[in-house]
Order: sequence, then C-alpha cells, then structure tokens
Amino acid sequence: MAKKLVTAMVLATASFASMAVWAEPVELAPYKAEYSITRGGSDYGEGQRYLTQTNAGEWQLYGHTDISWFILSDERTTESVFRVNDEQDFIPVDFQYKREGTGSDRAFHASFDAETHQAVNVESGKPIDINWQGALYDEGSVAEKLRLDVAAEREPLSYAVIDEEGHSKTYRFQRIGEETISTPYGQLDTIKVERVRDNNKRETYYWFAPEMNYLLVQLQQFKEGDEQATMALTGVTYPKSSED
Repeated sequence: MAKKLVTAMVLATASFASMAVWAEPVELAPYKAEYSITRGGSDYGEGQRYLTQTNAGEWQLYGHTDISWFILSDERTTESVFRVNDEQDFIPVDFQYKREGTGSDRAFHASFDAETHQAVNVESGKPIDINWQGALYDEGSVAEKLRLDVAAEREPLSYAVIDEEGHSKTYRFQRIGEETISTPYGQLDTIKVERVRDNNKRETYYWFAPEMNYLLVQLQQFKEGDEQATMALTGVTYPKSSED
C-alpha cells in the first residue's frame, strides 16, 4: 500500500512539473518556419513565417502563403514591424498586406505612431480611423502575441487588431487543451487554441508546440464545416538575431 502511495505521489509530482514547465513564459527569438498547405489530404500550397530582429530592437515578422487549386490561385504576404515592451505587449510600427491571384488583387500599408496613437494609410497619406487605446496588433503579429500568451497562460486571449483593409476589430481566442498531432515535421505535443467568432460559419484552430518555444506548428480553417486549408510545419531553423 505504501509503495503504491509513493508511486502515485511520484507520478503526480512529475505531471505537475511538466505542466509547470509548459506554463513558463517564453521570449521572442528569431526563427524561420516552413509549412506545407493541404486540403483534403492533397497538396494545396506552401507557407512561411520568418521572425527577425533589427539592430534597433524592432521585430520584423514576414508571413507568406502561396496556394493553387485547379485553376484557382491565391498568394498572400504580410510584413509586420513592431516593438515589444516589458509586459510583452506589441507596439506596432508598420504593417503591409498584399494579396494576388484569382479574383481581385488587394494591398494595404499602414504606419503607426505609438506616442499619438495614430495610424496612417501610407498609400493615401490619410489617417486611419481606429480605436487605438492599448496594445494594437495586425493580421500577422496577433498570432505571434497569441503564442506568448498561451505559453504564459494569460487570460483573456483578446486583442485589438487592424485588419488587411484598415478596419479595427477584436480577435478573441480560447484555449482548448493539449493534443498530440502528426505533422510533416514529426509527431508533436501541442496546445490547441480556437479563434472565437460571433457565428460558427468559419472555424480557425491553432496548434502551438511547447517544446519548440510555442512555435505555431499547425493552423486549420473550416467554412461551414468544410476544410478550407491545413498549414502544417515542415521545417524550422533558428538564425541568430542581428544583435548577436
């Protein structure tokens, strides 16, 4: 009986220690992640997420997806420049979005002044009407902030975001739980997160790997129950920052 009790205590302690490590905050570090994009198990395209840091301490996040499906094509690029304060909130500096392919092409470029909380449409030179009071994110940087908050178990997972059309929105997420997934990179233990929307027509799920500094290792989107795309990690490298 005593032996069983000791064994149970050891297992409980090990489990608690594992959870404690997973709840440990992470710091941003440069990386280059490559992804495959599939739909229904078939090749659909590829994606990249590159995070680098300048000598001035600004972070630059480059995101790119290139999809082709029969006669349809869709290529999207986001470039986010931001600083990070002591609370790990992001201070936006610049955001660019470009979409090319089947249908209408779109582009958007905004610059930000954190002191005046003003955003400007670079192409038109006109101010952007957004409600900017605290931290502000964009379509690219919000996923980077999300992984930091998931790692630190911060709540709520709610963010003010400027989208690819210059509109101000609130993105909300909820942590679903732990899940082991198979990716082209290998089998990974992850934390699964869902974006919370006002309706269930669209669903988006994110998987972050604690053993890889909570890197985004899979993203999946559904529309009205049908899979639209699954982006899964194929490889990652960790170059040194320009400050090293």
